[in-house]
Amino acid sequence: MPPVNPVIIDRSRHTISRRRISSEALTVLHRLHDAGFLAYLAGGGVRDLLLNRTPKDFDIVTDAHPNQVKRLFRNCRLVGRRFRLAHVFFHNTIIEVATFRANLPADAPAAPEHLFQQRDGVIARDNVFGTPPEDAVRRDFTVNALFYNIADRSIIDYVGGLEDLDKRVLRVIGDPRVRFREDPVRMIRAIRFASALDFAIELEAWQAIQEMRDTITLASHERMYEEMLKLAFCGRAETVGEKLIQAGLFDVIFPAVGAWMKTLEGAGGQAWLFKALHQVDIWKKAGMLPDDELLWALLFGAYHEWVAERLVKDGWHPSRALGEAAHQHLMNPANCVRVPKRIAIGASQLMSAQASFERVQGKRAERFLRHRSFNDALVYFKFASGVTGRNKELLHTWLAIRRRDG
Repeated sequence: MPPVNPVIIDRSRHTISRRRISSEALTVLHRLHDAGFLAYLAGGGVRDLLLNRTPKDFDIVTDAHPNQVKRLFRNCRLVGRRFRLAHVFFHNTIIEVATFRANLPADAPAAPEHLFQQRDGVIARDNVFGTPPEDAVRRDFTVNALFYNIADRSIIDYVGGLEDLDKRVLRVIGDPRVRFREDPVRMIRAIRFASALDFAIELEAWQAIQEMRDTITLASHERMYEEMLKLAFCGRAETVGEKLIQAGLFDVIFPAVGAWMKTLEGAGGQAWLFKALHQVDIWKKAGMLPDDELLWALLFGAYHEWVAERLVKDGWHPSRALGEAAHQHLMNPANCVRVPKRIAIGASQLMSAQASFERVQGKRAERFLRHRSFNDALVYFKFASGVTGRNKELLHTWLAIRRRDG
């Protein structure tokens, strides 16, 4: 059973100010409260405010059911099958509102299938509503299970999240092996949060990740794509890459590249990957993010180039070989990440374009300079030159051409 006597920190003893909560979130919180419902700010928003970080978004949890939330807000739409949620729309913001979820023990009577489904231990649907302490225990990590109560502006902690926040420890709520079996993506989330927050992953959870890494194949490959983007753009992508490899997860998610990096020919692949992730971190800090096509080309460029070399030896044109290598890998069903076809095509075109840098004069060079993929292709060309030391003079020539042509 979840704890029913939480630690409550009143307004005078914590640092969260309403001035740091978005006006849209406050509107939703106050309207729910005024209508007689519990209204809590929850999850990462509370965590980040307590850490003096700027929250990426503000999620709200309430005892109002989704249809009741919808009746309170004309600008509301209900979404989700796995978890039924209310999205309240403002001009440039969506505030997500969830109903407290129940924590069903293993010996509980089976819930109706339209409310709860579980396949191979993985939760496929969960719309059984519960209480605040049940909802807190259902969350993934203790530091993500803190509530901010708009009624009295107190912090409510059912799971020891405040203590772990002080210790800078990422701790799974409950048995990590059970929680990772319920949702294998929690292993990825653990690595992302620990990296982004510079927290240590609690030992039992880290051991569970290493033991259960193969279960990541059970996660939705479409969902894994979104998770990979979150990892890449969290601001600590290089640290994320190191932890993925240490845990053995990288080899499961990208088996071909993982196996290649363990060979003599792929010995430099890991260094390339880390430098690419480091570059993404630099861009993130500067407020810039690469297009998805450029991201995937950069991360796996060393492997794509190696595959392309094999194809060229078999008679392929370099341009076609580079594109084919990238496309085959990014669309490989053995990967645990389903890269959208349009992104894979864009990345393969970007790789194909690398051969065009060999020609610096003539009409083809002029057309290449004006092609929509030129700028991203040049970024890759510059990055590859910096990593490998090749094509330095050619790079300077193309940079001068771009400056000349504006």
